[in-house]
Parts: sequence; structure tokens; C-alpha cells
Amino acid sequence: MQKEELTKKWQKIGEHWMKGELEGIGFKGKAYEFLPPQKKFLDSQIYHCVYYGGLGCGKTLALLIKMVLFCLCFPNNRVLLGRQYLSDVERTLLPPLFELLPSSYYKYKIKQGLIQFFNGSEIILYGLDVLQSGSQAEIKKAQQKLKSLNLGGYFIDQLEEIDFEVFDILNTRLRRTNVPFRQGNMTCNPANFWAYIYFIEEARKNPERTKDVCLVQGSMYENKENLPEEYIQRQIEGHSEDWIKRYVLGEWTKDILVPETVFDKSHIGRWELLSKEPISIENGCQIWEQPKSGTRYQMGIDSSEGIQDPSSISVISEEGKKVAKYNGFITIPGLGDKTRFLYEKYFHPLIIPEINGPGFALVENIRGLKIYYRTIFDHRDNRETQKLGWKTTHDSKPILISDFKGKINDIKIFDKDTIEEFKTFVWSDEARHKGAGAERGFHDDDVISTLLAFYKLKIKKPDSEIEHQTAIRRRLKGRDFIESPI
Repeated sequence: MQKEELTKKWQKIGEHWMKGELEGIGFKGKAYEFLPPQKKFLDSQIYHCVYYGGLGCGKTLALLIKMVLFCLCFPNNRVLLGRQYLSDVERTLLPPLFELLPSSYYKYKIKQGLIQFFNGSEIILYGLDVLQSGSQAEIKKAQQKLKSLNLGGYFIDQLEEIDFEVFDILNTRLRRTNVPFRQGNMTCNPANFWAYIYFIEEARKNPERTKDVCLVQGSMYENKENLPEEYIQRQIEGHSEDWIKRYVLGEWTKDILVPETVFDKSHIGRWELLSKEPISIENGCQIWEQPKSGTRYQMGIDSSEGIQDPSSISVISEEGKKVAKYNGFITIPGLGDKTRFLYEKYFHPLIIPEINGPGFALVENIRGLKIYYRTIFDHRDNRETQKLGWKTTHDSKPILISDFKGKINDIKIFDKDTIEEFKTFVWSDEARHKGAGAERGFHDDDVISTLLAFYKLKIKKPDSEIEHQTAIRRRLKGRDFIESPI
């Protein structure tokens, strides 16, 4: 088919689309029938359209299909496709996008980060971190580059990773005049960040705001036909009711977005009573308890490049004690040396390193040691895969916190600096904190490494404590009656 004929064909499809007449669409011989939330998202022409919901509810696919329609139905359009990092765009969004598009439709210019279509439309691929991290000079340069764009639409996946200032700048770029409408389209998980206040709370206070916002909620259950049978069950088992509401049903309500400090002051107060100086300093690491034969240990690592934030290593025992740590400004090779020292000292514990940012480099440095593997679901191949290290996201951080809280009564922390960090670890709507982090001006490196170290560890209670608790339970059930002394 000639370019002119193909252009007219898609313009005709665009007419049906704008009238809300598309129930599905075909690409490369495969038919995509829209789920009700997907159709609502695709049909909306309101200025801001936000598709939020549970994991695996089909929101990213809807985002990509709508972007394709923007490009194919409106010749000479120009849109932006963004995530926090350009590498995330390339790894996560481009494979499913190219599964939709016939290769004859486009040219992908890798170096320029540009996809050009036969009808003159373009997709600009953008890593939005350049607008919210780095030096002030770098941020200003990136902002100036973005201000030169003339867009018909932007498409952001994982909005919770993006700062409000970036979103605000993108809105000023929606000024293209050769398209029927201009629109900002976004997907997000129902996380604790600025969009909840902006799109939901503020709209309630000012009903006029609702005219510019289309909110679409998606549930994992609605997309169950496209998910493995055991996938949904695994998301339900072992998770709290609030977690299921957010990440399965996709609810975004204030009662599950808890404000202020993350951990109760009573637990922090108990740790303060336990706090004491380390018994020794070895290779720059603080030691509160020497390794005991037959005891299982686990290690958590929060890595940094050693410039703005320190790196932290926490070692904990199966008795629930934080027995050793390292904290300092150090290079990744240096951090690898500290890791190996503690690894050998504490009988080769499982290491749970955060792999965001410099964590990738650390994992490469310590390959060969016993490192934690996380399980992720690959929606492209419809299967679960294993990957090294812990990746902190708006989805995974609440899981890490919830796991720690589930055993917090049995946890003993002696380190004063770690305890101080717990005091200023708060729920946050800043993108860089992924839902929770240190208050401005404070650090959370020791908190993160501690949470990682305790992840999935079953705390072993002393036999005497188990017997004592068993006796109490029996009395409460009325099975044992012990006379009070007179």
C-alpha cells in the first residue's frame, strides 16, 4: 500500500476513534479487544488522562496503543514518550511498541532517540530524570531543550517516578496546532505521591478542575484473561488487605496512603533503650556481636557513588539483632571490599543489595557471592523470570516496609545512628523517595540497608521465649489454669 493510501486509511480510522466507535484494533495480524477501562482511556480527549490501577491491569498497553493512534491518525504529529530513565523506555516500552507496529511503518533512529513514521509523525523518546536529577546547570540545560519542543501529546509511563515540576513543564509544550486535540496521557500505580493530591484531592475541592482530568481505574481481575492463572493468586497470598486494594484492585484512596512517619515511635523508643556502643571496629565496620557458629545471618546493602550520600551495609542475625554495619562515603570497589569482609566474617550470609543506580555496579563487583534473586513477571513473554538484587520502586518499597513491620516486635537495633534515621523516615510524595524516605536534610541509608537485611528472614526465638508464649496462649484459651499465689 502506498504512503498516501495508508495515510488516508489511518485518518479514516481516526475519525471512528474520535467518535468512540473503536472497540478494538488489529496490528500485524493480531486483534486487540479493549477492556472497559482501556476503552475509556483511549476514547478520552480531556486535557489530562490518567490510567491508574493494579499490577498487570493492561494500562501500559493502552498507553502505547493510544500513542500509536495519535501518530498514525494525525499526520505530522509529534509526541513524547517518557519514563524516569531512557534505559527504562528502551527496555520496557519499546519491545511491546514494536510488537504493535509493522516495520514498514517507521524508522527508529537510535542515536537521536526518535521514531519517525511514514506520514511525518514522530515519537521522541525521553528519560525524564535529566529534568529532576544532577546539578542545577544540568537540569536547566535539559529544561531549555524540552522548552523547544512543540508537542501534540505526551505519554508518561510510571508517573509516580516523575516530579511535579517535570509534569508542569511538559504541559507547556502542548502547543501543536495541526492536530484535533492536545493531551497529556499518563499511567501510574496507586502510590503516595503528588498526583493523588493534584488529580483527586484538589479536584474534589474545586469541581471545575474535573473538566480537565479523566481518571481511569484498572483492576488486575479485569485483565485476568491475559495473565497466567497462578499470577493473581500469588499477588493475593500473604499480602495485607490494603496491599490487595492498591495493587490488585487498583484502589487509590487516602485511607491506604498513610502520612507522616513510617515506623511507630514506640518501637523506636524501645530501640533507644537497647542502644549501645559497638564492641569493636574492624576494617572500618562497626561490630555489636561477633559471629556465632550455627547462627544464620543476612546482609542488606544500600549503595551510593560516594559523593552526595553514604553507602550502608547492615548485617543481621536470625535472632533479630542488627549485629554489624558499615556506613561511609566510599567508591563502589571499596564498598565491594567491605561487603566481602563482612561476608567472610559472618559465614557467607545471603546478600540483598539494592540495584537502583550504583547498585548495578556493586552486583558486578561482588558476583560469585550469595546474592538475592527477585522474581518478576515478564508481560511480554507472559512468564516469570529471576533477576539479581532488589529493585526499589513505588510498588516494591511498601512490600519491604510491610515485611519489616510484620516482625518489628522481635527486632533489636543497637546502633544509635540507625535509630536516628528511623525517626526521620517518613511517607513522601517526592518521586525520588518511591513513596517513603528521609525528611529533607536527613539520610536513610542505614534504614534501607536494615530493611533489606531483614527481608523475608524468619526470626528465630529462643526456646525459653517460645515456651513462655505457648503457656500464655494456652491460658488464654482456657486449657491451663494456674492458681495465683496467695
